[in-house]
Amino acid sequence: MSYDIALYRKGMINKERVYYDYDGNITWNVREMLEVAFGENHLKKWNNMSCDKFFRDLEKGYIDMIRNQKKYKQYDSPNGWGTYETTLRTIKKLYENIQKYAELDGLENVFLDFV
Repeated sequence: MSYDIALYRKGMINKERVYYDYDGNITWNVREMLEVAFGENHLKKWNNMSCDKFFRDLEKGYIDMIRNQKKYKQYDSPNGWGTYETTLRTIKKLYENIQKYAELDGLENVFLDFV
């Protein structure tokens, strides 16, 4: 089982979602690692929320993951499906894409889709 991650903007006229050219995927096996980095309900709590409401918390958890590898490595999945390295790569990609699209449309107009 895994989570799909996307970023979108609401359409200006009809409010339909317009998805950005980004998609991520993260295995359910690292949910405990995500809880440590981002708190209870990890990224799920930000589903369908504009990025301006959580970006600083995402950044804080991302930086902590970079600085404290040992703290997070203990949550590597025993079967190898979900490691610190793969999780950090996914979070880095998410972080960078939020910044990229926020430069174009404003942080308040970029939304997270986490399913």
